[in-house]
Amino acid sequence: MKQVLRVFMLCCAIAFISTTPFAESGESTVREKHKVIVDGAEEFWSLQWTSTPSPACGPEDADWMTCPCMGFAFGEQGDLELVRKRAGHKDERLSLTHVFGAYDADVPVTVGDGRQAVLRRWDEHKDDLDKQDSPTFAARVKARPVARIMKFADYDHDGRATEFVLQIGTLPCGKRMSVVVGVSRANPRLHVFSSVERPGEPLVLQAWHWESLRRAKGPVKVIQWPCGDHGYDGVGEYELRANKGNIYAIKRQYECGENGQRGRLVKQENF
Repeated sequence: MKQVLRVFMLCCAIAFISTTPFAESGESTVREKHKVIVDGAEEFWSLQWTSTPSPACGPEDADWMTCPCMGFAFGEQGDLELVRKRAGHKDERLSLTHVFGAYDADVPVTVGDGRQAVLRRWDEHKDDLDKQDSPTFAARVKARPVARIMKFADYDHDGRATEFVLQIGTLPCGKRMSVVVGVSRANPRLHVFSSVERPGEPLVLQAWHWESLRRAKGPVKVIQWPCGDHGYDGVGEYELRANKGNIYAIKRQYECGENGQRGRLVKQENF
């Protein structure tokens, strides 16, 4: 069965992008760099591997099309940080590796008892499944442009496109669990975004949930988990709202009704 992965496209607020090849062992590698305008001031943000990354869900890997690799193929893994440079300030660094262990979801690699960060390096094409048995398949994948990770948009509705979605895992099958990273008016330092109810705790949603919130003019309801999906015996729903830098989230669970529709409300909580 063919699995078609779509590139998650967002509105951008950047004027510059660069990528670099793998660094020698022991050196930091700039994976991606952007110029970002924050309140009229020019800044440079970069994703950096703190040492040489290794392949994850690579084109030589027979499992690159399986559920844990969805969104990560064809990727690389390692210790990752976000670095922010701006005139008149010390460089700001935010470790992102730990976020990949902050939610109970599949990540295609583990090291010891901890997680590593995983980023897609080359985008998938819709005909990759048909061509994966070709002896030149891996070489052709690696000849593609480096995939872009930081796609800036205004997810918290504070009027500034100074954050981006970062996938940190998957749930069965192909649910791309993600956080939003950046700065906000409420918190001007680099951080992983939280809800108002749970400050300091990463708010983890599917990538399409974040996109729905970005587009919404008011509260928006999205399905967390449909009735019967992988044995789930209820209907999970999120109600999301962003206003002036604050994100509000409500989780509701319903019984499964007729024809898989939601039935009686069982539980509601802010999260």
